[in-house]
Amino acid sequence: MLLFQIFYLKVLYLRKKNRLKGFFKFLFYSFLIAFSIGLSYIIYYISDAIQNVPDIRQLETFKPRQVIQVFDYKGRLITEFYYQRRKYVSIDKIPKIVREAFISIEDKSFYSNNGIDFEGIVRAAIKNISTGKIVAGGSTISQQLVKNLFLTPKKSFKRKIKEMYLAIKLNKTYPKNKILEMYLNYIYLGHGAYGVEAASKVYFGKHVWELNVCEAATLAGLPKAPSKYDPYKNIKLATYRRNLVLDRMVEEGYISPEQAKACKNTPIKLVGKGKGIKRYDDYFTEEVKKWFIKNFGLDAFYKGGYKIYTTVDIELQKKASKLAQEHLEKLQETVGFPKLTAIEKSKLLKHYRDEKNLKELKKNHIYVAIIESVDYKNHLIKFKIYDTGGEVYFKGNLTNAKKGIPFYVEYLGNNRFKFVPFLETAIISIYPKTGAVRILVGGYSFEKSKFNRVIQTRRQPGSAFKPIVYATAIKRGYTQISYVYDEPIGYWDIASGKIWTPKNYDKKYRGKVILRYALAHSLNAAAVNLYHNVGKKNVVRLAHLLGIKTKLYPVPSLALGSYSIKPIELATVYSTFANQGMRCTPYLVEEVRDFTGGKIYLHEPSCYQVYPQPENAVMVDLLKGVVQEGTGRKALVLGFPVAGKTGTTNEYSDAWFAGFSTQLTTVVWVGYDVKKKIGEKMTGSRAALPLWIKIMDISHPYKDKVPDFQLPEGASYYTINMTYLVLATPACPFNNKNLVFVKGTQPDITCSDIYLRRKKSEEKSVEELEKEIENFELQNENGNFQSEGNKNKSSVKEVEGIKQKTNENNPASINTNKMENQMDNNQ
Repeated sequence: MLLFQIFYLKVLYLRKKNRLKGFFKFLFYSFLIAFSIGLSYIIYYISDAIQNVPDIRQLETFKPRQVIQVFDYKGRLITEFYYQRRKYVSIDKIPKIVREAFISIEDKSFYSNNGIDFEGIVRAAIKNISTGKIVAGGSTISQQLVKNLFLTPKKSFKRKIKEMYLAIKLNKTYPKNKILEMYLNYIYLGHGAYGVEAASKVYFGKHVWELNVCEAATLAGLPKAPSKYDPYKNIKLATYRRNLVLDRMVEEGYISPEQAKACKNTPIKLVGKGKGIKRYDDYFTEEVKKWFIKNFGLDAFYKGGYKIYTTVDIELQKKASKLAQEHLEKLQETVGFPKLTAIEKSKLLKHYRDEKNLKELKKNHIYVAIIESVDYKNHLIKFKIYDTGGEVYFKGNLTNAKKGIPFYVEYLGNNRFKFVPFLETAIISIYPKTGAVRILVGGYSFEKSKFNRVIQTRRQPGSAFKPIVYATAIKRGYTQISYVYDEPIGYWDIASGKIWTPKNYDKKYRGKVILRYALAHSLNAAAVNLYHNVGKKNVVRLAHLLGIKTKLYPVPSLALGSYSIKPIELATVYSTFANQGMRCTPYLVEEVRDFTGGKIYLHEPSCYQVYPQPENAVMVDLLKGVVQEGTGRKALVLGFPVAGKTGTTNEYSDAWFAGFSTQLTTVVWVGYDVKKKIGEKMTGSRAALPLWIKIMDISHPYKDKVPDFQLPEGASYYTINMTYLVLATPACPFNNKNLVFVKGTQPDITCSDIYLRRKKSEEKSVEELEKEIENFELQNENGNFQSEGNKNKSSVKEVEGIKQKTNENNPASINTNKMENQMDNNQ
């Protein structure tokens, strides 16, 4: 019985042992199967993750987005265009201390790892498991680089696998220094700055190779969270992060504890928000941007890396813009608060509605405000900009300022505002010998309106168009002392279907006058009559040759500038006069260089002789006469030789002055964006000429060295007696003037000849004298001074003495004589 029990227990033991063994065997195979499935899944997951990954070798041809730098014609940096503000610099330009700062905080094993830091991955994994989500990555510099270049910022395990895989491939393809160079140029460091060079400018206003240890540590602390550690916003957190970088640098042996301590005791010194950024947006730079995109494409603009060398003088450009604002502000006060049209109100109210979601007012920004009330006695306007209220002082007449009217104000900070004028302007200055644009101001402020009135708007030039009529006459044989009738002659106007009679500014007519007087005093009737005499189509043809591209029609009022043209077109015309009849197409860009420094564009001058040089010299002298004797006399204050012409349109809606020296052509327009009256008697000489004078004044710093206009071969000065309009001699020592003539068209009669003829006239009959007068006047009125032998090129003034003699014998001629004497007095 005992043996049986022992046997039974043994059998039970063996059964249990076999069961346990089978169980462990089951567990082993189960684990093996699960592990195989898991491993297979992992392999599949990894394989799937690295499918279609970018080819690392793309970096060999990849160009990072960089800034486009814009320079003026003297090589001064004006502004930068960018999608990403980045200036790529090679590793040899990045100081060792900067490299070490980033390595110490971002990837201390950078030079020894294969692109992955396994210790960092373990630390990150523990943190991720403990939080139940991905909050840390343990990324190396290589991983950060491939993530920025090839992957999305979205955190996921699959993206992490791709990141690690690409990081390993990156290290197998490129040396460590090249990887570090790319990283330090691609990394985002806040305020739109990509790369250490751009960030150095933004935060410290210097190049990366000029940074010290403290500044390098500040930049190195930014990649983790550029916004959080932004020294402009969070100086305490930025200082904490900088100090952490310094500690890591000490741990890695890059700097001594003493250096770290010295930096920690030094506050972060920033250049100032926005001061390290070279961004100057105005009408000129906007046109340069458009030009670049038109010629090189939008893709090239976004990629950047180019250097654009322009024609502008940035110092003059900024001064001109400021002078324009001051002039318009003062002029607006003079003419008062304008009565707004329905179109103007609608436009302003639309701008006001666009401001609805405005959170706070920014200093030096322009806003549309709505008038709440007006204190007429103290010249104060109270207004609102939605929830913001304020008041502004306006010195001018406030009759048209009513409650509910919209207008512009500029916020000066501390709840202070400035009235912004409704008046606008267009200013363009051109170097006439090449067509290079030195100044381009398209309005009061680019902040107020981006509409470029120099290039985009068309306005009637008024009397500023008249020189084209006179240039046609000079080309057809007229001289400065040829006669033209300033009389109320009616012309059929096809457009209106009515007879149109030109009127002068003062509603008076001078009768028979010489060309020089007519242009200098801007006589409308004389210009229209001359226009018809020389041929309307001839005027249109010459206008296009001189630089006007707008299609013109030979209507009677064209002589008075009734067709709207662009200010840049008028500037081209006057630049042609300034350049001895050679028209040079205005341009903005001299050359463009790519990121390697190679020239990819070089401007080729586009200049053509479109007007004869001798006749052009006469035109220059005529336009000098406008300044010396006529409507442009204010410009004499400049103290150096200039020529030009005023322009005023009906109802004083446009005011112009177009003129030039030997060095610069400048055109100024002033008016409202809608066609309406600027103000009473606001002519070109009152509203535009003062600003033109200021522009020319700052543009010619060495006034005593500005040369006079040189005469070409075929033209010469002749001293003319302005009483008799003949060549002056000692016989007539008074009222003489040096005038330019095309050689061969000058008078061949002198004062001495008149003296001798007077003696002979005593022996002639009245009939013979009257016949001589009739023949002379006929030739002079037709401007025909190039006939064979140039005979009879005397003047009616010479004949006046003869007429006086006939009057003594013929009382019937006395009334005619009095009228002509009156005309002489007007001259």
